[in-house]
Amino acid sequence: MTPEEFIERIKEKFEVDAHISENKQPHPRKRAWINVDRTKFKDLMRFIKEIDPHAQFSIIIGEDRGEYLSAEYHLELFYEEEPSLSVIVATSCPKDDPKIPSLGDVFPSSVPYERENREFLGIEFEGIPDPRRLFLPDDFPEGVYPLRLDDKGIKPEMVKNAGHPYKMGGGRK
Repeated sequence: MTPEEFIERIKEKFEVDAHISENKQPHPRKRAWINVDRTKFKDLMRFIKEIDPHAQFSIIIGEDRGEYLSAEYHLELFYEEEPSLSVIVATSCPKDDPKIPSLGDVFPSSVPYERENREFLGIEFEGIPDPRRLFLPDDFPEGVYPLRLDDKGIKPEMVKNAGHPYKMGGGRK
């Protein structure tokens, strides 16, 4: 299946914003970008897995976008063919309802990244099989998210210097 055929199948079934871009450097290959509403997100990801049962999950890039929180899931499809297709599926949620379905049952390797985005941005992944914290200590305050840019973000007095010489007052001489 060509990247263009893949995108057409996605657009036909889900009526989403999707397009192909071509990366020339350093590794020439095509990349598919798909934006999907969170209500269609899990169904779309299941459909991608049906199209390519060997699809590989890579990472989630989460971000505070001001009015909403976004999550970009990076996948690699058709890797047994040359060249493979890099796919980025983006979804978002409003800050006052920060919920996205977990993909733990579709891509089990996504769970640690969902846990990371949960504790650093406050995105609740509904149905996540393991919601424990991954990086922050158990006594870290609930409702404070270090990567949030709003009032739920980390307060300046919570920042601790781990001994970086430029932040110990001396700076560079």
